[in-house]
Amino acid sequence: MSVSPTIGLARLSLECISTTTQAQGTMQSSLPKTSPILGLAKDSDESDWDGDDEQTRDVISSPTGLKYNISRLSRKNRRIVRELFNDDADQNPPQISLEVCGIKRENAQEDGIFYAFQMHEIVPCSVRIGSRNSTRFSMPRCECPDARYQDQRPCKHIIWLLDRISKQALFDHDPDSALTLTDLGFPEELSDPFQSISEIRLDVIADSLHCDTSPPNHDTAPPSYARVKEAREMVAAVAGVQLPELGGWRRDLEAAYNSATLIHRGDLAATLFSLILASHSLAGWVRRKLNPSDPAVDPFRSLQQRVSRIIAELDDYSHSLEHPSSIATRREDGKEAEGPRSVMWAATQIQHCVMCIKKLVSRSISPLADWERASAARALVGILKDVANHNIESHPGSTVDERNLYMRLVGNRDSGFILSALDTLIDQSQFIEELEDIMELLGRFGAPASYAANMRSLITRMRSYKSEGSVNTSVAQRAETPPLQASTLTVPGTDQQPEPTPGPEAPHTASAPGDGQFLTPEVPASATGRGRGGRGRGGGRGGGSRGSGAGSKRSVSGSQDRGRGSKRAR
Repeated sequence: MSVSPTIGLARLSLECISTTTQAQGTMQSSLPKTSPILGLAKDSDESDWDGDDEQTRDVISSPTGLKYNISRLSRKNRRIVRELFNDDADQNPPQISLEVCGIKRENAQEDGIFYAFQMHEIVPCSVRIGSRNSTRFSMPRCECPDARYQDQRPCKHIIWLLDRISKQALFDHDPDSALTLTDLGFPEELSDPFQSISEIRLDVIADSLHCDTSPPNHDTAPPSYARVKEAREMVAAVAGVQLPELGGWRRDLEAAYNSATLIHRGDLAATLFSLILASHSLAGWVRRKLNPSDPAVDPFRSLQQRVSRIIAELDDYSHSLEHPSSIATRREDGKEAEGPRSVMWAATQIQHCVMCIKKLVSRSISPLADWERASAARALVGILKDVANHNIESHPGSTVDERNLYMRLVGNRDSGFILSALDTLIDQSQFIEELEDIMELLGRFGAPASYAANMRSLITRMRSYKSEGSVNTSVAQRAETPPLQASTLTVPGTDQQPEPTPGPEAPHTASAPGDGQFLTPEVPASATGRGRGGRGRGGGRGGGSRGSGAGSKRSVSGSQDRGRGSKRAR
């Protein structure tokens, strides 16, 4: 375990803390020579770093899967990034966990807002991200000991947090290419962290960051609905519950949750559920240990859930416009500060989610597993169904595209919405019926002729793929039927088998398992002897039983031979 950041404070003398300035100076001189969190030398002189730092790789991968080119960082910052994103991170409990986030105001006059993120390592620390015109937080700022007392810029908390935000915000990033990490702690491609968060909306991105959201005037918050649902699904994964049964499994966990009760005697599932919600660090550790196919961590399902959240936010915004009291509530929650959650906003964010799914499918380094392809198709079909069922006027607007989500994404233009992504998943024919149901909605609500034609073509190709798959499976099964040995076949028009070709006698060796002998059924030597020169059924010497010789013969003659009295084995 790393050294506690409070060690330096414990060594302070009360006589030294006469003023704030003296206290800070004393704290700097009293802190250990190495960072309490990273174990890095306090001195920022780059000449102190090992010379082999130049020889290490400049492109590294973070736990989120993003790749970073760190060649433009200082040597000290490169070392921090490498230690933060080390290869053994998945084997240990998470160093950092994100607990809560919120929209805050810089002063009582409401001159500006910023995003606050509460993280936990050994002790809690806060990161603040303001807009570019913010007087205090125009650059991401952390309150950890490294940043405050050792002037570490950026500290590892900023790098860790903005890596996760980049994963959610850079929807059009090619996952195979490396981002350029800057000394500000975030990739150059992110450009403006505050703006990137604002475009998605803080509470929406918080669901994907697995943290809670607090009101502007509070620093704590109860577990969000998304975290409560995720905790139940994580417990279900541990219990081995599959996706079809997940919806109705242990709903009582969510309904009866009480943060004051952690231990539920006689109910391990409820106990684990409460502990996951009580500890973000434990939740992060369990999340790492789950299989990628578990619904709780399925990336395609996560994107579909974000779309559901976006549509719910659109409905909530629409409802607030009709009820003045709801507008006041939204203002208190800070939602009004980020802009309207309108049809235009919802359509843009949904398109970003679809683009992420498409990139995961088409740009994967290795072929997707069967469950991944099925999950991707399920998410895309589910998103299309949600949009098709949202053919309503959400709020006022000058055009129907500004008022109606369905018309903006599907009804008034053919942008290939969803279909261009499903086009790479035609093997997922199990969703044909759902697509046909959506086709009925398109016929009822109206859609461009080209879009409807493309969907019909997609369904036809899925159905053809399904038929071809069935035929191929049948052919493969017939092809696996073991062929008979030539010595067991009768000569057409006779009862005799062909004489074996003379040759040297091969030595007999025992066949070991796996030698491939199972492809050809073995015929006993006695059966071959009886078949040669036999007189009909049981005509061999020794008075064999009625069917003793019949099983060793099989006619290969055509149907015309049967009329000439040729015998057929039964």
